[in-house]
Amino acid sequence: MTPVYVPLDLQINTLLRLPVKSLLRFRCVSKLWSSIITSRDFRNQHLKIGASSAPPRLLIAFVEPYGEKVLVVSSPNPNAPSFSSCSYRDLSLVKNIKGNMMYNACRGLICVGTGFKDVGIYNHSTRQLHTFPQFKFKKGPEVFPRPNYMLGYDPVEDQYKVLAVDAFSDQRLEHKASRKYLDYQNTIYIIVSFDVMLETFNIIKVPSKVLTLGMWFPYPWVDTSESDNDTDKTLINYRGKIGVVENPRLKGSFRMWVVEDAEKEEWSMSTFHLPESAAAGLDFLVMDTFSNGEICLVPKELSDPFCLYYYNLEKKSMRSVRIEGLPVSEFKRAERLSLTISDHYESLMFSET
Repeated sequence: MTPVYVPLDLQINTLLRLPVKSLLRFRCVSKLWSSIITSRDFRNQHLKIGASSAPPRLLIAFVEPYGEKVLVVSSPNPNAPSFSSCSYRDLSLVKNIKGNMMYNACRGLICVGTGFKDVGIYNHSTRQLHTFPQFKFKKGPEVFPRPNYMLGYDPVEDQYKVLAVDAFSDQRLEHKASRKYLDYQNTIYIIVSFDVMLETFNIIKVPSKVLTLGMWFPYPWVDTSESDNDTDKTLINYRGKIGVVENPRLKGSFRMWVVEDAEKEEWSMSTFHLPESAAAGLDFLVMDTFSNGEICLVPKELSDPFCLYYYNLEKKSMRSVRIEGLPVSEFKRAERLSLTISDHYESLMFSET
């Protein structure tokens, strides 16, 4: 039987359209395929094609801070033609992860850590982990640092970078940014953005009209369940602009402020009302925004099966999505719980290790 010759470029184009799980197996076909699949150029092309050909998956992280339990769920996007079952991974069972916090996701990678010194980058698709050297504490009477981390990507240099911000120290540390605690009367609230490519900071002053209506909690892991404040806010990306959104409460309405011009400190404000049929008796938290103009809302009281709500800021309509098969009951008993939801694409990063 005469062997069939398949041009190399056709082989590569075919491999680029396969899921990560298949590509990990096909590395064993030949040394050539292994070198192709593990090359950085192939991995970037695979991610680019996956991001342009199908809706992103949902990445849902349940974090129980005191119980040191992190459950990461990769679910098909509800906007996809076929919304099938989801898969989840208990990160507390993954070797070498000594953390109970998920910071953010970027291009298929997840930044996880303890909130003190240990931080790692985890790939949910390949189930591989890259850890960073432990944070070295300074000796002496100084307050020990408690950095928050954020994973970013520089498309020009094709580099992934992790930013560490010491949120509790009033000292400026090397390669880190810090904020000083002032008395409440003299406190100035700002939004600090970080340019991943240039590695520079930009500051946007938050007007008082955004702050007078309640404390603003910019971190998704901050628990506000015990707060008497019913107007806590969340940072979002609204069509490429910075937005600050109130968490909708029982009243079913919320406001959103958008930075229209950072240099001139120009902000716009819009008010939205949730449909009475969907918002009746529910207290929501804002999770994230998506490219189709929707924000994701989650009831503060978890339900089983797990339920997400999508509010369209343009059409001012709302829909709900049920995701079954998750061990929600384990987290409903948690004393504290934080939840993170974002877009997610499969990535081949770290596949050669």
